[in-house]
Amino acid sequence: MKSKLKAILPLIGLFLLRFQTFSQAPDFTGTWVLNFEKSKLEHKPDGLTSSIFIIKQDGDQFSLTRYHIFGKKRKKISFKMIPDGKKRRVKILFKGKLEKKEDGLQATLWRKHFLNIVNYKFGNSHNEFIADEVFTGNPNNHHNIWVFDRDNPNNNKSSQPSN
Repeated sequence: MKSKLKAILPLIGLFLLRFQTFSQAPDFTGTWVLNFEKSKLEHKPDGLTSSIFIIKQDGDQFSLTRYHIFGKKRKKISFKMIPDGKKRRVKILFKGKLEKKEDGLQATLWRKHFLNIVNYKFGNSHNEFIADEVFTGNPNNHHNIWVFDRDNPNNNKSSQPSN
């Protein structure tokens, strides 16, 4: 009996480890710079010259800071979410939820006359990040596929904005 138990315990351990690995979302931590050539934007904000996402994932905490850059000006928005699918208040104006999907995360933000659903996933490699956005509301409905390249901190031309 003890020998059977000793043989089964490692198998149970492997199963649990594998289950935990599959239930975790990919780690998108990094600084991501918009690649206009790869992106497909139905609605590009007027004057947009660049966009940078800074993502930090720590356990079940997901935080995203987005900078839309218009020449020398930039607009910043940040939010934190937990990928458990529960509806929560995000910022002051929105309700939202973050869900784990097979190959990434899906963020949904909404309020009256506003719905934004974004699927986050890696592209062709872990150095390419895709934010597939479907927006319903003002100024117009659109479907944007934002493609970002991982910023290389060893590159002297690092795009990370200074605060």
